[in-house]
Amino acid sequence: MSTRKFQKASNEELVQWYAEGSVAYGKALEAADSRSANRAADKISGAYRELRSRDATSQLLPLLQNENETVRTNVAAHALEFAPEFGEPVLLWVSKRPGRNGLAAEYALKAWREGTLNFP
Repeated sequence: MSTRKFQKASNEELVQWYAEGSVAYGKALEAADSRSANRAADKISGAYRELRSRDATSQLLPLLQNENETVRTNVAAHALEFAPEFGEPVLLWVSKRPGRNGLAAEYALKAWREGTLNFP
């Protein structure tokens, strides 16, 4: 997706694309499909950057209740930047679970606590 497409999108579309990208990212990782995973990661980060530029990242918070664990994990990690009181508990819970989301949550929390967690 082009930067222009993100800029023209509504906040609701950006949140939807973020969620769709997160689901696609999880599926691509499960399938060991790096090309699709990279494409999905670009969709997630593009939507997040645009929401951040609009000071609208809080619109992602309802996704912390999403049924998909990858969506919840991604939002919780990003929430550490703007609403850690919501992101940290989700990551603590996910970090205790087996699998890649648990590992991702553990490392996000570690980097955040060390002050090295950055989102471009």
